[in-house]
Amino acid sequence: MAKDSGKMITEERRTILDKESISDYISTCQSTIWPSIRASGGSVLCMLNGMIGSPASHMLQMTSYENTESWQTGQGAWTTDRENLVKEETVRILRPVSSRPKKTLPPEDRRPVYGYRRFFISPTDLSEFVTCSEEGIWPRIESMGACILGLWTTASSSSPLEVILLTGYDSPTHWDETRFYNAKEKVADTLWDREDELRKRRVDITQNTWVELMRSIDF
Repeated sequence: MAKDSGKMITEERRTILDKESISDYISTCQSTIWPSIRASGGSVLCMLNGMIGSPASHMLQMTSYENTESWQTGQGAWTTDRENLVKEETVRILRPVSSRPKKTLPPEDRRPVYGYRRFFISPTDLSEFVTCSEEGIWPRIESMGACILGLWTTASSSSPLEVILLTGYDSPTHWDETRFYNAKEKVADTLWDREDELRKRRVDITQNTWVELMRSIDF
C-alpha cells in the first residue's frame, strides 16, 4: 500500500463527561463545533464513546488536518461554552504512518463499532510494524468486512513508541470473529505463509498492547 497521508496530522481529543451530559455534548458538536472545524479545513474522522473497556461518558474524537496551521485555526471551534458539560479533556497530535487514514473517507468505510488499539514498540521497529500491519493483517480482516480507519504514532518521540490503530467493525461479535481465521479458507498457500509470517513478526516486535471497543456517534 502506498502511503498517501502526506504531512497531514490528526488531533486525538478525549473528553470525559457526566453521563447526563452525553446527549447535550453530541448536539453541541453537531450544531456548532463540527461545522466550525470543517470551515477551518479540518475533517472529523470519527466521534466514538466507550462501549467495552471504558464507560459511555468517555468520548473520543479524531480530526484530520492538512497541517499544523490548519489545526491551530481549528482550535477556535472548541472555544464554545462547554464547561458545564466537560469534566476532563486531553488533546494530543498524532502523525499518520501508513496509507490510512484516507484523505477522503467514503461513507461505506464507516462502521458502527471501532476497536481502539494501542501498541508499544521500539522506535526502530516502526517501519517494519507498518509493513506487517498493511501486508500481513489488514487484507485478511478487511476481506471479512472490517475497515481500517487509521494508523498513527505520537508526534513526539518516545521510547517505547506508542502506535494507535482504529479499526471499524459491524458489531462486537464481528470484532471477535476477525481475531480468528480458518486456514482452510486461504486462497493460496504462498500468500497465507507470507501473511502468517508478517503477523507473527508483528507480535514479536510488540512490547505491549491493549484494546477497547467504542461505539460510533453517527454524524
